[in-house]
Amino acid sequence: MSRRLVAVAALVVLGVAVISNVSWRKRRQQRAAIADRREEYVVESVERYVDMGVALRVVVADPAGEVRLGDRRLRVLREHRFGGMIDTKPGEIRFIGPSLRPVVWHCSEDQEQILLHADAARPAQLVYGSEGAGKTTVLAMWHVLTGVLPHVGEGREGGQTAPTERRLDSLLSEMRGLYPRSWYKFKTARKVLEFADGTAIRLVSTHKQSTAQGSPLQSFNWSWAGEDEGQDSTAEHDNVTARLREARGGASRAPRLMTATAKDETAWRNARDKLEASGLWARRTLLGTRSPFIDPDHWVAMERSMSEREYRRRVLAADVGPERMLYPSYEREKTLVRRAELGWIDVTKNELRPWGANFAALVGHDPGTLFDVSLVLKAFLFHPRQVRPNWVVIGEITTEQSTTELHVVKLLELARRDNMNLLDRMGKQIVDGDRMLVRADPYGNTDMRPDRTVYTVFRNAGITIHPAAYSEEGTKPGRIPREGGIDLVNTLLCNAAGERRLYIAIDELGQPVAPRLVKSLEASERDAGGRAETQRKDRFDLSHWAAALRYALWAVERPRSQLFAGGMST
Repeated sequence: MSRRLVAVAALVVLGVAVISNVSWRKRRQQRAAIADRREEYVVESVERYVDMGVALRVVVADPAGEVRLGDRRLRVLREHRFGGMIDTKPGEIRFIGPSLRPVVWHCSEDQEQILLHADAARPAQLVYGSEGAGKTTVLAMWHVLTGVLPHVGEGREGGQTAPTERRLDSLLSEMRGLYPRSWYKFKTARKVLEFADGTAIRLVSTHKQSTAQGSPLQSFNWSWAGEDEGQDSTAEHDNVTARLREARGGASRAPRLMTATAKDETAWRNARDKLEASGLWARRTLLGTRSPFIDPDHWVAMERSMSEREYRRRVLAADVGPERMLYPSYEREKTLVRRAELGWIDVTKNELRPWGANFAALVGHDPGTLFDVSLVLKAFLFHPRQVRPNWVVIGEITTEQSTTELHVVKLLELARRDNMNLLDRMGKQIVDGDRMLVRADPYGNTDMRPDRTVYTVFRNAGITIHPAAYSEEGTKPGRIPREGGIDLVNTLLCNAAGERRLYIAIDELGQPVAPRLVKSLEASERDAGGRAETQRKDRFDLSHWAAALRYALWAVERPRSQLFAGGMST
């Protein structure tokens, strides 16, 4: 029996003896350590030279194709070569020649674009993929082609994250299926793939047992990074960026690949849009329906066995709202716009002239027990020939469990950044200056402010405030029917003719300036009985921001909608 086999046997026997009298957790740690040593004995190559060559073949489905994978026949469109023979002698690690027997990988044309991505200005890629699109496979290939081979002999490390240990195991299984055993050895305890030339890939789960726990990514130094199921790890994205301090040129030049699937969550959509707005990320779509490795009949069967909404989400990687979405006319890509100072014509004063002069902004205000909410809007013509104006939300103020006085202070701070409600040198409001017009909940929240009404606080601060609606006599506060208000907002977001007249501005980072309003529009849904806004009025209630929007627009747009519908203007 060889020395190597004797040593392995001794390690196994020793492991069994030690493991028998310790806790389960300790046994697991010891098993991992023993597995590491066994791998080193068994896998260590006596060969000085290792062939780390790859032949990447781009294929399409073809019944007469020369390649057969499972039940599928494929035709090779082209082939790309990577890597070669490596001298692994310490101190002399380098490529010494072309590959003699490269490992053959097959990819689709969509995967090819990801694997050959070479945009120095946008080194990172966000791959939005559907089920069966090959996201796991492309990650495993990408690590070698973009991370390992370009850094041969440098001893660098790349990272691969996933939201759970189970997802990491799936990735590891894919890597082991693609990488020849002569290339690497796997350190079980540390979950590190160490390649023959000294480069490594570390696999880390981003799952945290509690919010008090620090980032699981702390202390690592990476030169490139892959992120699996990015929609479930938004909290750790910045920590991945911080780990890339070893990359050539720093984190802004580090190769990155994040795969993600559609998720009905505003926090993920905001994070995704921020990546795209940074200018460092290229957006790609990877659809299973375009994969040459899956029979088209599979997708036909899925389409027939699930709802249209679920098919669009799981197979077409489309963003879909809640099943009983309260604002179905809302579409993030079409509702969120970058505010253009040039080309837009500000017609806010003209739209608000019936209520007074110099009103340069319209504000909807919803006072509440937990939240006080104000949304600031302006009216624009996007082009001179436009007949009816577009309303753009340009600001949002939310105060939680605070006073009306503090809310008004914050609202005035926002207004004065836009040159409204300015004061003269004596501290008095400029009479002829631009100002806000506030439309508030007709009933207010005066029962919670026994010493001073909400309206009085606004007026004492020099802000013009009116109820969102009046009674038919026009002398007392009226009531906005909930369904009527919801219908008005939906119509402004997109009417039956496809016209959109309600937008929300985004900042230079691609983030909405009214983030809670966006979440309210994206996540609000009807209950099982079809009723709207029946949720408990607690800190998770989303209705305040949409309500403030209805309060702002009701008096201005309701008469116009009745007129265009053939009704009477009031």
